[in-house]
Amino acid sequence: MVRTFRLSCASIALVLALSGCASSTSEAKPTLQAANNTPAQNKEIARYLIRTEYSQWDSEQQFQCLDKLWQAESHWNHRARNKRTGACGIPQSYPCNKMRDSGKAYGVDYRTNPWPQIAWGLQYVEKRYGTPCAAWKRFQRGGGY
Repeated sequence: MVRTFRLSCASIALVLALSGCASSTSEAKPTLQAANNTPAQNKEIARYLIRTEYSQWDSEQQFQCLDKLWQAESHWNHRARNKRTGACGIPQSYPCNKMRDSGKAYGVDYRTNPWPQIAWGLQYVEKRYGTPCAAWKRFQRGGGY
């Protein structure tokens, strides 16, 4: 299943308020501004997308599993890159270009912006493992997720 992400100005304003970014009247600007996000702001984007797109995961337990997983993978750094494998981004997509379509959907560079990375990573977790906790359990066994 391919998810389409349509965020209203009100939704984006809420995320921006939570993440400490300035408000905007344009839907494109918040995602563009996110290129300078901190890991804490990236977590807020994930929480927002879980609440709005993956309500079945809207529990502290599922978020804690996701937090542990992506903390281990990238420290929630959207500019993270594994020099050995070429995996990149918050979810450490390999190859990195798997996130290209998600970047196009958001109108930003998937390599430097957290929105498409988080959206792609959540979709990957859902498709492959069903839940963040199942992905975290797989990761703990070794060899990635």
